[in-house]
Amino acid sequence: MAWFTQSRQNNIPISGPILKEKSKLFATNLGITNFQASEGWLEKFKKRHDLTFKKVCGESASVDPCISQDWKNELINLLVDYDARDIFNADETGLFYKCLPDRTLTFKNEKCHGGKNSKERITVMLAANMDGSQKLKPLMIGKFANPRCFKNVKSFPLMYRSNKKAWMTGVLFTEWLSCIDVDMKKANRKMLMFVDNCTAHNNIPHLENIKIHFLPPNTTSTLQPLDQGIIKNFKTMYRKEIVREVLACIGEVPCKISILTAMEMVHKAWENVSAQTIANCFRTCGFIKDGQTIGEGIPVQCEEVESTWNRLEVPVSFEEFVHFDDNVATAGTFTDEEIIQSTLANQHNSDNDDEEEEAEAEAPVISLKEATFFMSGLRKFFEQSEMDEKRCDTIFNAISKLDNAMDQIVTNNFSQKKITDFFKM
Repeated sequence: MAWFTQSRQNNIPISGPILKEKSKLFATNLGITNFQASEGWLEKFKKRHDLTFKKVCGESASVDPCISQDWKNELINLLVDYDARDIFNADETGLFYKCLPDRTLTFKNEKCHGGKNSKERITVMLAANMDGSQKLKPLMIGKFANPRCFKNVKSFPLMYRSNKKAWMTGVLFTEWLSCIDVDMKKANRKMLMFVDNCTAHNNIPHLENIKIHFLPPNTTSTLQPLDQGIIKNFKTMYRKEIVREVLACIGEVPCKISILTAMEMVHKAWENVSAQTIANCFRTCGFIKDGQTIGEGIPVQCEEVESTWNRLEVPVSFEEFVHFDDNVATAGTFTDEEIIQSTLANQHNSDNDDEEEEAEAEAPVISLKEATFFMSGLRKFFEQSEMDEKRCDTIFNAISKLDNAMDQIVTNNFSQKKITDFFKM
């Protein structure tokens, strides 16, 4: 099915005989000896996956239309039936997640369709609404299904998926959209989502509460809100986290970024992109309602990190560090061999994690006693720090929420264990 989906995304016509011949080839390579690509199998396959074979004629791949001058007028008509909070834009960006400042020149301008450096790349799907009031939980796509650092981890800040290329695929895009559709249905909301016409976006599943609209081809650099400054802000925030991590390691252990650490950094970076920045980037692209005026994306203030940048003594500027991977590939075409290997890996519930260049440390198991000690230390640290009243209130309110969350976890665990078990923690 992965091969069929990819072929249709690339507008390659697939007939019944072609599908049967390809299925026999895959069966042979997978070691399946009793497979028969009969008409009965074909009909069952079509029914199982809700497929029909149609003639491919005049599809978008063969057309390169000029950008319509009245796109902005068309956009206004598209937006009229939706509130600003229900109008979204989604797009992928590539990240060399563990690249430190001193290795920037090694990766600069790397598109990374494969090869050694692809092991250090992830793809992140971001989506936000028109007024900046909601940023959807990012989808992170890595190369390995079960990195060692995931051991003992049961709750993640992001949705994580994997494949051999760490790329967005039609299957992953469908899964991601379907999850959002369920959430929108529960919230009784109708969403209008704008995406580019990347091949991974071509197979849209049946959605009840989401309407997908494609941006005009080859215009995302000017018409897509995420490309007008939102992704730039996100990457700036992510690189700031990298710099903080490097500075914290100076004089101690070498700085290493695991995929789990990257996940935490992506979550924090996305949270730190402001609603005002997002709203202005939408307006810049003509997403305007109720007499709004066109604004500009707000540049991220980098003075704080730039003031410490020189301490790292690297031959690039912070701006170069932020943008060195802007052209990294986030989608593409898998070979038959890669599809077969992915299928075999899924059958064994593994993704050849032992191929990782460097063993990532397992996440240590934190006991309740240790967590309580850390929380107490965190509270004392802030009590001994000078802060203005507003920041002080924000921090202690956050600590109180963490305390309440810990109490809830303890209560849940208490209901499942004997009282004597807690003396062992």
